Amino acid sequence: MKEVKSLFAVKLIRTVSGTIVLLFACCIAGLNSCQTKQSRVKDFLSWLPEQHRDSVYSDPANPYSEEKRVLGRYLFYDNRLSANNTKACASCHAQEYSFTDNYTRSAGVYGDLHQRNSRPLINLVYNRYLTGADSTLHFPEAQMLLPLLNEHPPEMGVKGKEAHILSRLREDTRYPGLFAAAFPDAADPVSWEHIRQSIAVFVKTIISADAPWDRYLRDSSQYPLSAAAKRGRQLFYSPALQCYSCHAGINFSTPVLKEASGKTDFYFNTGLYNIGGKGGYPAADRGLYQLTGNVADEGKFRVPTLRNLAFTAPYYHDGSALSLADVIRVYERGGRLQPGGDGRSNPYKHELIKGFTLTAAEREDLISFLYSLSDTALIKNEQYANPFR
Repeated sequence: MKEVKSLFAVKLIRTVSGTIVLLFACCIAGLNSCQTKQSRVKDFLSWLPEQHRDSVYSDPANPYSEEKRVLGRYLFYDNRLSANNTKACASCHAQEYSFTDNYTRSAGVYGDLHQRNSRPLINLVYNRYLTGADSTLHFPEAQMLLPLLNEHPPEMGVKGKEAHILSRLREDTRYPGLFAAAFPDAADPVSWEHIRQSIAVFVKTIISADAPWDRYLRDSSQYPLSAAAKRGRQLFYSPALQCYSCHAGINFSTPVLKEASGKTDFYFNTGLYNIGGKGGYPAADRGLYQLTGNVADEGKFRVPTLRNLAFTAPYYHDGSALSLADVIRVYERGGRLQPGGDGRSNPYKHELIKGFTLTAAEREDLISFLYSLSDTALIKNEQYANPFR
């Protein structure tokens, strides 16, 4: 094999659905070295369903290795990664809740409430955008800086205590060996860069693809959907409801709707609030507006996944809906009525949110279909469980 200057080449591939995805391929000097890197790629892809291996967003600067995954799993569950030894990544992303925390809004290391409800850390490699209202973050390696270093509110409280926290890890009998195995070429493997890379590798292997819906797609005769779920599926894809317009793709989170430029639109105002009748959202979280400063982005949030809804209540970015029935009623009404204003008349609400009519039975059928997207195997998978137990 001829030598090339770069270690990784990023290849853009267009899937059948038209989504541009990133796959990383190795191309380094020497046949044996190239084969080694290729085997690592295959090891990561082995975590993914075969039919979805061409739909991946991944940082080419941080290739998969089993050693990183093992280290990352320990770090994900370690309270010593926080300022006062009270919080781990898993504190807000618990396996039993599909890697959310079951709270309305998550609490930080000193008890301060985060502005948002925690999001499920599942199937992240299929997501072009990783947060509710920041369109600049595409990989977990970058997104992780927010919970680690945020000060308003402090989540893990790491900022200003980086060296002290690293010293804790170096003193542990387990970690020096794990870091050295994961980063064998590093002079000082115990570093924040390696912490982020390892945790990112671990969370990218958290794949949810064994819900009743997935089994039905694989073999409908062996794994039939219930009659109620089938009726709910028809409603989900019906012209009257058009749920699929925003909730399509592998994660049921990729809209088919386009911006004026022709790009997929991932951020929407659904009429949850209309403070003062002028489109306002609570000051604590005004959505994409806080990034762009564009008033038209007030109340816009990224479309969430519909997978594992059975485990991830309460719903919405601020946890303000306790049940799926509550969520569906907002869409039926075409916006939510709040003491501060009627979301139905929010001037920035997306035009798709017009309202529709469901009977009580139809609402239950729709919920049955949504629950068929919940993967019980994920929350019992030992490969994702706390390794300290």
